[in-house]
Amino acid sequence: DDTAFPAKPQKILWDVREVMGPNDILLSDVGAHKMWVSRYYQAVEPNTCLISNGFCSMGFALPGAIGAKIACPDQKVLCINGDAGFLMNVQELETAVRYKLNVVAMVWVDGEYGLIKWKQQDAFDGKHSKLDFGNPDFEKLAEAFGMWGKTLTSADQIKPALEEAFRQEGPAIIAVPVDYAENRKLTARLGQVAIPI
Repeated sequence: DDTAFPAKPQKILWDVREVMGPNDILLSDVGAHKMWVSRYYQAVEPNTCLISNGFCSMGFALPGAIGAKIACPDQKVLCINGDAGFLMNVQELETAVRYKLNVVAMVWVDGEYGLIKWKQQDAFDGKHSKLDFGNPDFEKLAEAFGMWGKTLTSADQIKPALEEAFRQEGPAIIAVPVDYAENRKLTARLGQVAIPI
């Protein structure tokens, strides 16, 4: 059990899989986390892991999770987002609050456009442009919407936070500082992420 913090993607997804049942639904937004979800999250049943591929629209996961919860009210619904993608549609939290939908938004916090950085590092010998940005206090953001939220401070909080989030009557936010140091190792194992144009 890896206790490193910020948490490694593998640890986060291990704990997510432990909490999610075989018919529960995970939606992955677009970003560096998507590469980890597609590699390490084992979907047990069809249509239980939804990932925005094709046009790869950032901001898909939260509104998608709201739709999934309306369609499947008896299943747990978790959306995994990078901090950038989450902020692109953060206003949809109001919809989840208004309809009292227990949608859990897990935000992998790294303060940068991680997938763009990853691809630039692969293409330009480890170099990248300036891709960082500031984030809100996610607990205060949750409070402002009238919902439960927690920013994790250790890897051993992941599973208990997920369990607590799914006990809420409405939506919840879990902010997890993530260590993407192994991104390029994953690329090396998977092969080329994209063909340069």
